[in-house]
Amino acid sequence: MMIRQVASLAIPCCLLALATACTAAPTTDPAAERRDATPSAPPSKTAAVPPTETPASTPPPEPASLRLPGMEAGTITVLKAGPRKGSMVVGDVPPGKDELWVLFRCRGEGKAEIILEPGIDMPFTCLDDMISPIMNRLDLGRRKTLTVRVQAPDSVEWALRVTR
Repeated sequence: MMIRQVASLAIPCCLLALATACTAAPTTDPAAERRDATPSAPPSKTAAVPPTETPASTPPPEPASLRLPGMEAGTITVLKAGPRKGSMVVGDVPPGKDELWVLFRCRGEGKAEIILEPGIDMPFTCLDDMISPIMNRLDLGRRKTLTVRVQAPDSVEWALRVTR
């Protein structure tokens, strides 16, 4: 009994699906016909001339702006610089007992290097088409004042934040 009920429902559904599949699709968009309710001009007997100018291409999207790196909750900014291009002596980091976080972002083809004098060099490769984020933790213990420099070619844009 259950088979007959399923079979009897399946046949009309199949016929409905076939009838729907066999109907021809409209040649025009009905929504377009409603929008263009005004009659159009009769077709002209002259041949259509292709345009001689190419349409203006859309400009590429603007790249994201390079900004200072953010900072973690509970940290204090000790030093910051940028965004800028080329090399720079950023400043001095006073001595302290907490670890330092060096947060750096760069964009542009070339090598950049963060130098904490005396004795710490951090080289990075920056990419032309994307912002490269870098974060280093330095546990230096009690040290003297550190001078921070960034060496980079003029093709590299960068931003730096040092937190404690």
